Amino acid sequence: MAGIERVCISTNSVCNLDCKYCYFFLQPDALPGPDALTTDEIGTILRRCHEYGAHPDADKPIKINFVGSGEPLLCWPAIRDAIRGINDAQPDHRLRFYTVTNGLLLRTQTVREMKALGLSPSVSLDGPASLHDATRRKHNGTGSHADVMRGIAALREEGVAVAINTTLTREVVANLDAYFDFIEEHGFDKLIFGRLVDVPEEFAVSTAAFYWALRRIAEIKRERRLEQVEVGNLEAYGRALAGRPDRVCTMFGSTCGSGFHNIIYMQREVYPCGRMFGQPQWVLGRFDEPVENFPRRMWEKVGDGGCGSGCASGAGPVGPDCLIERRAPEYEAAHRERFMEWYGRR
Repeated sequence: MAGIERVCISTNSVCNLDCKYCYFFLQPDALPGPDALTTDEIGTILRRCHEYGAHPDADKPIKINFVGSGEPLLCWPAIRDAIRGINDAQPDHRLRFYTVTNGLLLRTQTVREMKALGLSPSVSLDGPASLHDATRRKHNGTGSHADVMRGIAALREEGVAVAINTTLTREVVANLDAYFDFIEEHGFDKLIFGRLVDVPEEFAVSTAAFYWALRRIAEIKRERRLEQVEVGNLEAYGRALAGRPDRVCTMFGSTCGSGFHNIIYMQREVYPCGRMFGQPQWVLGRFDEPVENFPRRMWEKVGDGGCGSGCASGAGPVGPDCLIERRAPEYEAAHRERFMEWYGRR
């Protein structure tokens, strides 16, 4: 059963930052309403995911990632209590819990609760303050870097491994050596770089620049002998080239799996991908439905062209590129293909 392997849950559409490149808040009228998911509603989603993942043919544990159109830790009590509920009711479940947080609300007690629940956090951080604060600002216009670093310190004080999510903005792409100076200085050893999508031209990073940056990141790792630093994107391409793709998303990995292997709960509606939120034609259903409904409905929408479980063999060595981009008239695959060829030779 090569089915859903990653489920994102956006519990709210409120954020305590005003990041200049956030594609969710560029279309605020399309966001879900202000009512966050309750503990019981999150628990329903987790129960449905457990039921799906308990199928004898399920080939991978399902990764549950609390992330999306708002800061998840604004809903931490509801998330915490829902995970406690599924852990108590189904101690043999195969769910794996993660969250991506901006780090501002990380405190000792919250970190201890995460650790007890087996939830792995990653923190959004765009390098040193000179890069990070250019775009990741509070609502009053001040930078958030110092607050994020305090949150990271809280994780480290409790012995929690720190993974960093970095958006490849123009500033970061242009200053990768300074970025890695910062990474080495602070001892970060797990990084993942996000593509910047669906943003105004003033923030946009071209596909060519993105894949140039991935190549440069790999070269910096080699030049500086940073064998201990894991770059999630490069690891994902390596697994895909070895025939074991993570069929989730090309924004931070190698292979698109929208609707067939990856879904997102935008509060009470389910979409194949966060980039499709607010577009009625992409709604797959409601939060309380069985998970197996969603890949079937995705196939009804896109057929084999959507690249479900049987498509990867015909979509290049690492599987299909982003469904949204493949459908765009201006789509051009050459930069991705050249990067894959180069990386495969290393």
